[in-house]
Amino acid sequence: MDSSESVATFVDFFLPSPDARRLFDGMSEGSETGSKRHAAACGVDRLGGLPDDLLLYILSFLPSPDAVRTCVLARRWRNLWKGVPALRISPDTAEGFHGPSALNGFVNHMLLLRDRAPLRVAELNSFHGNDFDASVQYLELWVRYSLLCRVAKLCVASDDDVERWLLPKGLIISRHLRSLELARVITEHDLDFSSCRSLVDLKMEFSGIYCERITSPSLKRLSITECRFLGDVRTQISVLNLTSLLLDDCTGRTPLLESMPLLVDAIVVFPNCSDYCRNGYEVGDCGDELCWGCSNCNYGENICVVLQGLSSCMNLQLAATSKHFIFRKDLMGCPVFSNLKTLLLDEWCMTANLDALICFLQHSPVLQKLTLEFPEIHKKLVEMGASYDLKKKPLVLKDLTVEVNFHEGDEEIYKVLDVLSSYGLPPEKIMIKQYPKIGI
Repeated sequence: MDSSESVATFVDFFLPSPDARRLFDGMSEGSETGSKRHAAACGVDRLGGLPDDLLLYILSFLPSPDAVRTCVLARRWRNLWKGVPALRISPDTAEGFHGPSALNGFVNHMLLLRDRAPLRVAELNSFHGNDFDASVQYLELWVRYSLLCRVAKLCVASDDDVERWLLPKGLIISRHLRSLELARVITEHDLDFSSCRSLVDLKMEFSGIYCERITSPSLKRLSITECRFLGDVRTQISVLNLTSLLLDDCTGRTPLLESMPLLVDAIVVFPNCSDYCRNGYEVGDCGDELCWGCSNCNYGENICVVLQGLSSCMNLQLAATSKHFIFRKDLMGCPVFSNLKTLLLDEWCMTANLDALICFLQHSPVLQKLTLEFPEIHKKLVEMGASYDLKKKPLVLKDLTVEVNFHEGDEEIYKVLDVLSSYGLPPEKIMIKQYPKIGI
């Protein structure tokens, strides 16, 4: 294909809908009338007297259709929008169009006409409608355009309640990208961000993470919320330089966390993961072939799935229901949390003999504050298979304060207080808050 054919193909691909073309034509035709009207009303264009760089910065906070509409203000503004360092097609912006073809046509026409100025941010959302294929038809093209413009922050979402956009393999490659947000997408290939050397923030939500590995040598902050991992294989997360981690309300197998020696803050919440025993065994391994959680726990050669990767953390929250055994199983080969200062645990640590809680405290030598959250009365566990890594030496609790939040009527909580007191924790260092009693 020669250059003329390439240009023709490119233009055809971007060809806007009639509605979008009329929008742009109308803006152009009305620019002089708008200028006269504005001059008559105000007398002086004070905003137009600002430097171009400052005007472009101000326009970068507007939704893209509004930024384009400024071309009718005056002759000075006619082409200013073409250099705005932001593309903003938010869900609210997309709703302003009458269908995916109108939105696609507008965005394609805008990208074809704007300057190739570097982008500070690109917020790209598809149209929320019944025709999913038409809504996401140009999403990959918009992402590629943004990356060519050296975008620093990229936000991509397929705005649909049921279907998810399949993220193309190798699409996200950029040495300029610093922040990436993906919502309502599916990835069926490994997420390797080794080519994104400047990437420090990654956020994923409402997505299907159907891959075996997520890796980045530069990532500092990682947030994965309300996503689904694979059900039969653990996704390995390899982010050596991570300082902040959020894993919240995800389903599927609990991901395997590799070493994160620089980690400072971590919140890991697994209310619905697949690692649970249908028979209530404390650490799984019930031997029941019908118990899918135990028979497919897929540890491999790893002693710990989660806790080893979190062992350098300073501030840690671990939450799961009592039926999920992943944290308790990790405690059987518990690492030392040598930097841990604040810790929040909930009902998963309430084993009958409290060995899980004692084990965690014994491996946290500099812990200063422990918060125990019991929003519901915990369920009984079957004490079989658990052999925690309990140390012979007593707990060091001289610098520890404990806050306990639980429901009235849950008498089991007093067993925790008795055990902590038996290890030398003074009563004045224990703060108790009772929730209202649960109704029948």
